[in-house]
Amino acid sequence: MNRTIVTLIVLLCAACGTATAEKADDPPSLLLEPGQLQDGRTWTVTGTSHGTWRDLDAGLVPCGKPVIAPMEAATQWRSFKATDGTTATQVVVSGVDAMNAFKSFYAECGAVGSVDSVGGPKNVARHNGEVEVAAMSKDRFIVVGGTASDTQLQLFAETARTHLDAAPS
Repeated sequence: MNRTIVTLIVLLCAACGTATAEKADDPPSLLLEPGQLQDGRTWTVTGTSHGTWRDLDAGLVPCGKPVIAPMEAATQWRSFKATDGTTATQVVVSGVDAMNAFKSFYAECGAVGSVDSVGGPKNVARHNGEVEVAAMSKDRFIVVGGTASDTQLQLFAETARTHLDAAPS
């Protein structure tokens, strides 16, 4: 009986150590899941990654302006594709002054195209035929972009903002 209890304790400790190691390697996802993109289409994830703002693929940097967030800021990103070929991407920058990043988005993206202020703490930027929507939540800055309509991208950004409002900081 004692041997069984000791074996169970050892197995539980090993499982706890493995779970802790996995948490250390992969940050908790702050990103949306396909089911949260509710616009009548079926969405799938085409790519997910994390690193720093510096690691972000140039095509995902809002308006092509890397000065929007600090280079060392923790960043997660995910790409989606709908069954009709529509695409969307989400970028979440954590541990930053979200208001400053938001202001930088407005200033930098306004310099290369146009930025429209819309209801709630978000903006829509247009440049080179692309649309990006910025939002903020606590100490996180969010950009959602893609080939979906402006209205859909704004809804996705609002969903991302409320998702992050509920997530621990």
